[in-house]
Amino acid sequence: MHTPHPHPARTMPARWLQPLLLALPLVVWISFQPACHAAPPPSRTAGGAPREIAVYVYHRPPFFTATPEGQSGAMVEMTRMVLERAGLKPRMITSDFNEILDIFRSGAPFACAPGYYRTDDRKQFARFPTPLYQPLPPVLIVRRADAGLAASARSIDALLAGGMRVVLGDGYGYGRWLSEALQRTGATPARSREENAELLRSIANGAHDLTFMGHEEAVLLLRDHADLCGRLVLRPVPGAPAGEPRCLMLGRGVDEATALRIEAAIRELADTPRYQKLVQSLRRE
Repeated sequence: MHTPHPHPARTMPARWLQPLLLALPLVVWISFQPACHAAPPPSRTAGGAPREIAVYVYHRPPFFTATPEGQSGAMVEMTRMVLERAGLKPRMITSDFNEILDIFRSGAPFACAPGYYRTDDRKQFARFPTPLYQPLPPVLIVRRADAGLAASARSIDALLAGGMRVVLGDGYGYGRWLSEALQRTGATPARSREENAELLRSIANGAHDLTFMGHEEAVLLLRDHADLCGRLVLRPVPGAPAGEPRCLMLGRGVDEATALRIEAAIRELADTPRYQKLVQSLRRE
């Protein structure tokens, strides 16, 4: 009986094998190359210096002071520390609150601005990494003679619906807690473009009845303005909402790789003794 022999294994002809072996290194090299459109701008200049980033600062003591002569304050120092830790060179520019928003809204600058709240509107034209500072709970500021009336409100809705004339800074965000309360109650506060010291004088002089403000800023204003500290008082906001986190707002021109370095730098900064001292300085005001 004839016993069949197994077929020999089929092998690739040598004339095909050699070109494939030669091409293999090229295939492997190409597979590990990033797509050209995904490559972020370099973080350093051609000469090796850190890449410069514009930092827009508005005047908002005690968080930061911004004048034509320069910029300072706890959150300005925090911002410098973060950017330098992220391998960037900060270039400080003094502007005002609404102008900064217009700059970020109308383009995609390689820029940032400390102290802004993260809102749904702003997320359309800016990035918001981990907050730079968690403020104390907000307060309301009212004439001393009306403090009892304001304190009697059991909720923010009751306060807004109680007939007291509220004034807010034009363009400023106060936090989701207030924007949602305004929407629920249909209240329409007056809006002022004056600096906050002048806004408080409008309450002291009877043009308005109350406003809301960050605790740190309210304490500083009543301490530093003798004509206000005896006539106005600050009180907790009904319901004791948490302070809205203050962020380092990044322009859309800040690429993903740089934004991630900034995010990491903020997280690292939070554990440093210098950052903790800056936080304490704000909360002692």
